[in-house]
Amino acid sequence: MKNNIELIIISIVCGVMLFFSINSCSFNKKITNISYNIDLNIRNCKIENDIDNHGGFLGDGDYFAKIICNEKEDNEIKMTWKKLPLSEELQKVMEIKKCHDDGCKDVFEEYSIPKIENGYYNFLNRQVDAKDKRNDQEINNQISYNFSVAIYDGDNKIIYYYELDT
Repeated sequence: MKNNIELIIISIVCGVMLFFSINSCSFNKKITNISYNIDLNIRNCKIENDIDNHGGFLGDGDYFAKIICNEKEDNEIKMTWKKLPLSEELQKVMEIKKCHDDGCKDVFEEYSIPKIENGYYNFLNRQVDAKDKRNDQEINNQISYNFSVAIYDGDNKIIYYYELDT
């Protein structure tokens, strides 16, 4: 009887360790992908929460992550990203309303992105034929949206990452 209890305990411990190991690998892959898209090493940051709504036709959908960072990223962001506010073209895209059962909301409302006074942003146009992948000025003249944008809250050291694929 004692051996059965020990076997059960060992099985539970191994299952819990496997669960955390799989989740850790998943978040590491996401951090690596986001780092590439925003041109910033954020491997020391932590994803607090994320929502992946891809799954439409040919992978259409959007992805959001709230990422907690520290001073190391703060200094690099200030040197390489653009100061807020978002460009007029990018602001228009982020304010497009999407309607669901619970009403119509823009990206800021949908993902609870606060109004940030002290911050920066980074943009990547992932459209195949984009001439300048870091320029958001032509984003509304394309036939579809495939982009990533990161908005950094400098006061709270939080990156709000959003990507859209249509």
